[in-house]
Amino acid sequence: MRKFTIAWYQANPEYVKAQDEIYDKKYPSHWYRKGDVGYWKTKVSAHRIRAQKLNRLPAWADERKIEQIFRDAPDGLEIDHEIPLCGAAVSGLHVHNNLQYLTTKENGRKHNNFKPRRFIIYRGVISLA
Repeated sequence: MRKFTIAWYQANPEYVKAQDEIYDKKYPSHWYRKGDVGYWKTKVSAHRIRAQKLNRLPAWADERKIEQIFRDAPDGLEIDHEIPLCGAAVSGLHVHNNLQYLTTKENGRKHNNFKPRRFIIYRGVISLA
């Protein structure tokens, strides 16, 4: 078994490029398919399926508004659930008013955490204001 080191990759750029093309055809990534007509439908349905698996897609959710949010996403920003679908303290829903745009760095930093913007503690009960 040969070891693929950085030096080997630098010495064999043609082979690496050919293998990358084979892999991309076999396992297409959504990052490379933004020009495709069905890109947004694929992305929206993947999020919908994940939300359904987690039982976070209510029957009253407006899927047209959710799809519009995905379609209008600016370049370089990701769609994130403000209240995570499976957070440690709270779990949100996959609805249009729980979605927000974040940079990749901010989204990675946030992970599955939820910090309310402000909260009121009244007689031991925390409620969002």
